[in-house]
Amino acid sequence: MDPNIWRTVSYVVVFVGTGLVLVGSIGTWYFGKRVEDIAPFSQPIRTATATVEITIKSDEKVNTTYMDRGGYIAFGKNNDALLVMSSSQCRARQTSKGEVVYRAVFNMDATDHSVGNPVYSLEETDYVQINFLPMPKESYVLAGTAICTFNSNVRIEIPVHSQNIKNGLIFNKNLEDVFTDLIR
Repeated sequence: MDPNIWRTVSYVVVFVGTGLVLVGSIGTWYFGKRVEDIAPFSQPIRTATATVEITIKSDEKVNTTYMDRGGYIAFGKNNDALLVMSSSQCRARQTSKGEVVYRAVFNMDATDHSVGNPVYSLEETDYVQINFLPMPKESYVLAGTAICTFNSNVRIEIPVHSQNIKNGLIFNKNLEDVFTDLIR
């Protein structure tokens, strides 16, 4: 057989192989991104932010930002913190209805031990604990919400129900409806 024919066949095989590698690489990248878009709950936790508002019964005349006294929100299981977000400041304002609203935006530390765990791992949460440092340690919480965003694309809303608090700790242990969207 003529060596020129085999050289031509080899070139064709190289070009076809290169084309298949290119198509396979683009397909892997494209469909990998589609899977992440469809299942963001499977992505590892990289960032977490929570906007928390708590309304307490109080006649205190206040409308201020506490620059050095913030608080935190923690997702807990048993006695362990699964994820913690905190802030060094918060805001409090009287609503003229005998209520004071405490508000803060909490962020997760980049070295939190939850970094790298999939977002759906938060389904293990038994309770959410919230604390505002300037809030009176013994108060009556009327209502509140914690809107948490993970990786800028997974949003959950945690309601805070009315409760008497001691030691300034606010809890929500009724989380059945909170994590229903965290499918794998």
